[in-house]
Amino acid sequence: MRVYLASSFDMVPIVEIVADYLERQGHTITVKWWSKDGFDLRDKKADQTSDGFYKDPVCEMIFWRDYQGVTDSDAFVIVAGDIPKKFNGANIEYGIAVALKKPCFSIGCLENSAMYHPIKKCKTLSELSESLRYVQAER
Repeated sequence: MRVYLASSFDMVPIVEIVADYLERQGHTITVKWWSKDGFDLRDKKADQTSDGFYKDPVCEMIFWRDYQGVTDSDAFVIVAGDIPKKFNGANIEYGIAVALKKPCFSIGCLENSAMYHPIKKCKTLSELSESLRYVQAER
């Protein structure tokens, strides 16, 4: 099953654990956005006074790379931590996945929001993998 993992950069250590586990279970991660691929704008995000961030061609490349990763996936997963938190880009990716009618899952603790209603919340990596296998078998 092709899976898109969404999260935030401060969650990368956990995202890597989830990705490794799912790959060992035979799943494929569509985009490893956290890897050092040269597409990193974190140092430019701090400047909120100009629109230079959005004019940077890397910004457009990141958008289309991640958009394609969501559209190419069979399932979407938000990787959260132990403490509920808000997500920015991951919520946009989640919206794309919902619009495309992708099965959506989470692992970790999402902040309460009615918009997360369609997500199947998984408590363990094995539960997540089993849920993905169930969706795969239905196809």
